[in-house]
Amino acid sequence: MNQRLATTSTLLAVLQERGVEYELNGKTPIAEVLSDSDIKTTQSTLFAMFRGGQVEMSAEAKVKFQDDKELKKYISGLVSNWVRKAPEFNNGSAYVPKNPGSRAGQGDSQIKNMRLLLAQTTDPETRKVIEQHIAARQEEIKPVETNIDFDKIPEALRSKLGL
Repeated sequence: MNQRLATTSTLLAVLQERGVEYELNGKTPIAEVLSDSDIKTTQSTLFAMFRGGQVEMSAEAKVKFQDDKELKKYISGLVSNWVRKAPEFNNGSAYVPKNPGSRAGQGDSQIKNMRLLLAQTTDPETRKVIEQHIAARQEEIKPVETNIDFDKIPEALRSKLGL
């Protein structure tokens, strides 16, 4: 089964074991219902499913996640990602980041190197100049807002893309 289905069904099964009847696309976001113990149980169940070959993984991922520690980190992120972003777990709503733009420039090599330089600099005046250059570069590479009306995109496509 694919990773989305595995995560969704495992979360629902863990809640059901605890006696919680969770309704997909219901009024309550799943994050309000899940306990830390539910998340840990979900993660360990998914780990066993991945290792048992029950969950699809690309050939590259199989090589990358041969180490149990790395696979467990991946599964932790996978569960957290679906709990936050899956519309069926969040009143049918599309995911909206809490701090849009806060990750801007993380993949930019200029900003990355300026931040490394900033971390090694102690002079306040020099730090200020570096910070100004970082801010200018972030403005330069700032993404253009598209103002997409997701209600106008077919439901089948939105659900396939996890929107």
